[in-house]
Amino acid sequence: PFGKDTTCFSTLDASGSTSQAGNILEAMEMGTNVLLVDEDTCATNFMIRDDKMVQLVAPDKEPITPFVRKVRSMYEEHGISSILVIGGSGDYFDVADTVVMMDCYKCLDV
Repeated sequence: PFGKDTTCFSTLDASGSTSQAGNILEAMEMGTNVLLVDEDTCATNFMIRDDKMVQLVAPDKEPITPFVRKVRSMYEEHGISSILVIGGSGDYFDVADTVVMMDCYKCLDV
């Protein structure tokens, strides 16, 4: 990012969002066809960027592309499905094929 040399980049240098992106790339290189993602253990700025943050930090100053902007193309171009457990962001509804909700320990197709 930003023209920095990454040939000697290591996890000691990585933020949570960079680590998460790296993990997904490693899974893709291993040939995965599904990603299981729990929002509670994810870096927020990796998962989403709301309009206020886009206004504050211009896209050309932000090296991280939120997963919400890549999840659909990962399926369409690479055949990688994603199953996300999310309780704090409805941004993924627009790119989801199916949304299920837990209600009183029952799974509902909403």
